[in-house]
Amino acid sequence: MKASSRKVAGYLEGWVSVAVNTALFIVKFIFGTLFNSIAVVADSIHTLLDSLTSIVVVLGFWVSYRPADKEHPFGHGRAELIATIVIASMLVIVGIDFMQRSISKLLSREGLIFSWILVIVLAISALVKEALALWAINLGKRYSASSLIADAWHHRSDAIASALLAIAILLGRSLWWLDGVLGAVVSVLILAVGVKLISNASSELLGKAPSPKDVEKLRSVVIGVDPAIRDIHHIHMHKYGEHVEVTLHIRVNGEMPVQKAHEIASRVEERIREAFGWEATVHVEPEGEGKKQ
Repeated sequence: MKASSRKVAGYLEGWVSVAVNTALFIVKFIFGTLFNSIAVVADSIHTLLDSLTSIVVVLGFWVSYRPADKEHPFGHGRAELIATIVIASMLVIVGIDFMQRSISKLLSREGLIFSWILVIVLAISALVKEALALWAINLGKRYSASSLIADAWHHRSDAIASALLAIAILLGRSLWWLDGVLGAVVSVLILAVGVKLISNASSELLGKAPSPKDVEKLRSVVIGVDPAIRDIHHIHMHKYGEHVEVTLHIRVNGEMPVQKAHEIASRVEERIREAFGWEATVHVEPEGEGKKQ
């Protein structure tokens, strides 16, 4: 995966989202004002606020791809995780707002004025935002970019909000409670996604242990470097965006000359770099020293 392609994907998703959200805001705000619908005007503001999360995505990618410096020798890749937490926190706020509005509608038995034009405008908005969400999720998975997936859920929350509002306007005269009930259910989903995104990003920032899959991949590569390697243990991985630092211990025969052990360690580091693009630091121990870790 080329870093330049990943960076372009982040910028593209962010700026396209800003443009689409701004256009949808203008359309919904105009029609909401023309038909004197406070609900539609409020929905347009929700769409406009999604532009802020997309700007956070752009800023996150911009910072994360700045070159390493004296204060940050491993680069700024973790800025994307910080952006993910910011966006996910905003998603949690959206979920709480959804819940409050839903409860308020149920308590007040709030109804909406019917208009086919408003239903069509909201339906188109929902379809556009869901398409944007699917695109952002696809990019996020392809480039392992958690901030894009978090932004996708903001698009999806807006799509759901517009769709529910369209349904409420269409059926609200006979099923006044429908919008409130559906809104409450969706708010729980949005809150759960937001909390999960925050938890995953925070875990990475705190130094999450390598997955069993990563450990197994690493072992399979290292063990094939030289038959003199008797054991691999104490594997640590430190992720800074796309830059990954790996430290590990290998055991060799205690009678092996230092020069030979050093050559093996250097070849292990080079093989890891070739196989995964990770920077490795290998510590050599004599066989029988200490216990497996």
